[in-house]
Amino acid sequence: MRKKNLMHFCLWLLAAVMAVYPPVCRAAGADLKAMADAVIDTGVKYDNIPALMNPEYVTVPNASLSLERGEPVFVIHLPQGVRIYPQYIMVWHEAVNETTPDGAPVLITYSPLTGAVAGYSARAGRFDTSFGVTGKLLNANTVLYDRSTGSLWPQITGTAIEGPLEGTTLERLPVLWTTWEKAAGRWPGALVLSRATGYRRSYGKDPYGSYRSGNSYYQNNTVTFPVMHADARFNAKEPMLGLTRDNLQTAVHKSQVKAQGVINFTMGTEPLAAVYDRQLDAVRIFSRVVNGKTVSLLMRDRTMADSETNSEWTPEGTCEFGVLRGYQLTRVPAVEVMWFAWAAYYPETTVIPPAENSW
Repeated sequence: MRKKNLMHFCLWLLAAVMAVYPPVCRAAGADLKAMADAVIDTGVKYDNIPALMNPEYVTVPNASLSLERGEPVFVIHLPQGVRIYPQYIMVWHEAVNETTPDGAPVLITYSPLTGAVAGYSARAGRFDTSFGVTGKLLNANTVLYDRSTGSLWPQITGTAIEGPLEGTTLERLPVLWTTWEKAAGRWPGALVLSRATGYRRSYGKDPYGSYRSGNSYYQNNTVTFPVMHADARFNAKEPMLGLTRDNLQTAVHKSQVKAQGVINFTMGTEPLAAVYDRQLDAVRIFSRVVNGKTVSLLMRDRTMADSETNSEWTPEGTCEFGVLRGYQLTRVPAVEVMWFAWAAYYPETTVIPPAENSW
């Protein structure tokens, strides 16, 4: 009886604290219960896939001894500098808990079955926490849990679907997907996630195959677990950038951005642009509002300029020549994700550019 009363008291106390300190953002309109009911128990137990806590890093020259040129890596800019996370390590851990110099928790995540990479501030409402891997799946996507309350969080949405923090949404951080050769060339002073994790894993191998192979899980059209919604507008594994803004969802077709160089679009009333970085073979999303005014970006002989002032911009969103020289476009965080998984979570998603000639 004492244990039961203590449990009720703890839940009451948590509810009281959340009433005084409401979460930063709460999901609106999402059927969280339907998501919670659709979670699949794979038989993999909590922490059998071990998330990393405050990991070790090595320099780029040291990392080059074990990384291959075309190996996928994920890049995030933290206050302490650029960090690079090799996919061959992330596939075995799926979540890395990091801390900024001022003590703010950061979460870097990768879900192998959905090809989803996302970064988050690990401040759930007013709670600083860390995250682990449950072993459960939703829409074939990794389900995480926070170690403060045990709430369940699908990796793609960053929104708790069950537990004391249900409905709370984490702040998303920009992460960029590129290759080791390109990342090392762009950021030679970066630090790279070390294989010295404290766990024995085959870090030079991927149990699901290879992104560089034409015959692996990452390239075929097979979805191995049930999904809540299927959408055949694209190949299931087509790479997308997923955006959520003010209860709207958009999937940006990376191949189309690569072909066009830049695509201007809006989400609701927010003017955005998807920009291709040729040197990194990567796509970033930016706000097109500069100094209070909206600009339209276009390509001119491999140079990106705005049509309003003819100022020239880099793929990193910096204006280097023209009237707007010195201005910086604001980066908009997105999720690198396979099409089937994004559409499974967000059936009403729009696609940029529109999918009239889709697969």
